[in-house]
Amino acid sequence: MPPPIGAKQDKPLAQIFAEFASALYAHVPDEVLHSIRPYVLDSLAVMVAGSVADSSTVLLRALVRSGSAQEGTVGGVGKVASFHDAALLNGAFSHALELDDDHRVAVLHPGAVVVPAALAACEQANADGRRFLCAVLAGYEVMCRLGLAFRGDSFQHGLHPTALFGVFGAATAASVGMDLSTEATTRTLGIAGTQACGLTEWRADGSWIKRLHPGRAAQSGVLSASLASGGFTGPATILEGSGGFFRAFSHGVEVNIPEMVRGLGIKFHGLDTAIKPYPCCRFMHGAIDLAIEAYEQDLRPHDIRQVKIRIYETGVLGYHKTPINNVDAQFNVPYGVACALAQGSVGLDDYTDTAITRRDIVSLCQRIDVAPCATYSASYPDVYNVEMVVEMVSGETHLFHSTCPSGDPQADAYIGQPDRLVRETEQKAISLLEQCGFNGRGDILRSAVRSLPQALDLQALFAALRAPSR
Repeated sequence: MPPPIGAKQDKPLAQIFAEFASALYAHVPDEVLHSIRPYVLDSLAVMVAGSVADSSTVLLRALVRSGSAQEGTVGGVGKVASFHDAALLNGAFSHALELDDDHRVAVLHPGAVVVPAALAACEQANADGRRFLCAVLAGYEVMCRLGLAFRGDSFQHGLHPTALFGVFGAATAASVGMDLSTEATTRTLGIAGTQACGLTEWRADGSWIKRLHPGRAAQSGVLSASLASGGFTGPATILEGSGGFFRAFSHGVEVNIPEMVRGLGIKFHGLDTAIKPYPCCRFMHGAIDLAIEAYEQDLRPHDIRQVKIRIYETGVLGYHKTPINNVDAQFNVPYGVACALAQGSVGLDDYTDTAITRRDIVSLCQRIDVAPCATYSASYPDVYNVEMVVEMVSGETHLFHSTCPSGDPQADAYIGQPDRLVRETEQKAISLLEQCGFNGRGDILRSAVRSLPQALDLQALFAALRAPSR
């Protein structure tokens, strides 16, 4: 494993990332490799469950036709597409339910991009389980380190961080999965960088384009690795060069490259990624946590006069009191809070076209006021401060506050309980797959993921991803 990188920077950044990725298989400690498994399980479960979404059905019809290549395994469907298209489909499926993992400070979704890219590349290369885990770990690390340098600022410019940084995470994962050399991995990153894209205009009308972002990023990564392995060239300076990624997407803000690679191979920032408990935008999970806490204290809608929420500004969440459609509802704070206050839970069933029109929920939304707080915004994204004041009809007032939402490894609930998040992730996978029609599949998938470090191939994993029994 290369030593940690300090302040001195005498190599192109893509080459440094490539050296890290190429050395991982031989040098990664077993405990680090084991730590990535819950993220693999979560991503694969969310991917398979996402195959039943309406947007996934449309994508399948468009990409899987008579005569299509049947090389790559598509979650919830089977071996029906080319490796490149399998990566696209699996990435889009992974994001369809808004349940894919999320890095709090990097402000992006690594699993929905990296796991599909690693899966396609490893299937193409007939890789073993250890290589698949190394591919995922490397992809998470590169994607999250790039995201940490931007800290969600891309949203302010109409750009989706998951899509932008995802091409590099996917390219790294695919390179490791295909066992490419350092030189070929550097070329892969150079090829991938020119394909970075992803606009946030889905917020205008609830369009499905956001779901396409991780899929296209995963596909670009696998395509880039395939091209590089055949000798196609890409610039090593794709990130920091005068015509590179940072100049195009940093909008004049200086990027601290030495800090970006400090401790690379020693500190794994990707393992700070959170597992999402609710099928909606991660930015509103803290508010939902507080609403569930209020429900557990027996505060009920008919006794509530008004709810006031102060939250950090992201430019993504909606504060209007009536959701426009189900995608809009996934980003609407009053709606998510109203569901939690009324039920003590928030699940997939709350985001159907019918559910978002429920009179009792919509009525409660009208009593929920949300406003950004400058003080809280100043500490974002390091701290996700959310304050909720519940004013009762009786005149009583209840105050709730959160700094880190549930599912995040750094949340208070997991301090001193390192296995708690693993258990929650496994339970999420099992219950989600049951709910989406994949009866018994959660246990099978959990077993396949647990055995990956010793697995000589990925056949058990692919079997766990097949179509549901009818």
